[in-house]
Amino acid sequence: MSGPIDDCESTTTGIFVEIVGDRATRLDPTQSQEEIIGRMSKVLAREFGPAVADDIGFHHSDWVADAAFLVALHLFPERFSDAEVEGGIESFLLHAPNHVAAAAALTGNPIEDVFEVGALRNQESE
Repeated sequence: MSGPIDDCESTTTGIFVEIVGDRATRLDPTQSQEEIIGRMSKVLAREFGPAVADDIGFHHSDWVADAAFLVALHLFPERFSDAEVEGGIESFLLHAPNHVAAAAALTGNPIEDVFEVGALRNQESE
């Protein structure tokens, strides 16, 4: 039995298959992202060294399915049910922010609570 997150992933995949055909498999979270991580790492290694560059590449690629959902939703909002939108947002918020924060830290870009919503409250209490 599928739930809202699975349904959201199915709708997202369907949209990208229509747009980019077989390349949509690159957005599958169960598929290896080694090629993409390697591509990013090659570029970033000059500045950060190979190990850190690999980590940055990983943190930029691991949440690609969540990014695909956001793009698909922006392009075709009418194709998603309310439950799928809710599931996609939940999945994104559970997964992507920590990867973005890690990549930012690895590149020396500090995370700040610029919107003053208590986003860093866990760090401040330590």
